Amino acid sequence: MSRTGPRARSRLSAQEKTQVVLAVLAGEITLAEAARRHGVTPQAVGQWRDRFLEAGKASLESRMPGAAGGAGSQTERRPRAEAEQLKLALAEATVQPRIWQKGSEHIDAVPSRTSER
Repeated sequence: MSRTGPRARSRLSAQEKTQVVLAVLAGEITLAEAARRHGVTPQAVGQWRDRFLEAGKASLESRMPGAAGGAGSQTERRPRAEAEQLKLALAEATVQPRIWQKGSEHIDAVPSRTSER
């Protein structure tokens, strides 16, 4: 059996991997810490991060479905484009609450006009 135990054999969903990658990218946890928490190697987390970033880059560089020069037929490209849009929306929906949470942790440090009276 591996050092990481039985959890290493379980598979994380795409959503769970996305959350791990976003936490790593946001600097909330390190690759090593993410790997320990989820029973995988740091290399695996690094691969998730790299694939996530490559998919995002490819999505930003890709042409709209139906444009000349795209890979595959329009019928093949449309579901891929929709999936990429959903991935980006999921990433935004995951990151935005984290930003709000981080901001709320520091709200007491901001003086308000009512506290001056």
